[in-house]
Amino acid sequence: MTTLDHPAEGNITNGLKIIHYGVNSKGEYELTPDDVWQPVNIVNHQAWQEIEKNIAASKDKIASGRVSCLHYYMTANQMDTSLLAQYTGQPRWKVCLHLLPFFFKRLSATALQKYAELYQMSPDDLTQGRLRPPLYHLK
Repeated sequence: MTTLDHPAEGNITNGLKIIHYGVNSKGEYELTPDDVWQPVNIVNHQAWQEIEKNIAASKDKIASGRVSCLHYYMTANQMDTSLLAQYTGQPRWKVCLHLLPFFFKRLSATALQKYAELYQMSPDDLTQGRLRPPLYHLK
């Protein structure tokens, strides 16, 4: 994924200009457009770069066997364990365990189905560890 693949593609304001009063060369006040959102666009771009780094780190952890693929989906969809637990109706401590490959491989069909439905994928894709794009790419 590149910085142009996410929802923050381009500018957060889509070129929206703010009109304000400014002094012209004659010393008179006039309405002038200003791109005051540039700092917002820069910060938004930096935030997406950080998210991309976290996603890459998650993929590395999965490849080294330290975490299950749920870690990728949680990270890519900007969730934490509390939010994931809330969306799947499970205790947070169970979600934490499911992030470990040992426990993930032993998930019940019900728990697996909850995760698969949340991430809009088949339970088989989830158990096979197929990493699909984040949900915001599916719209």
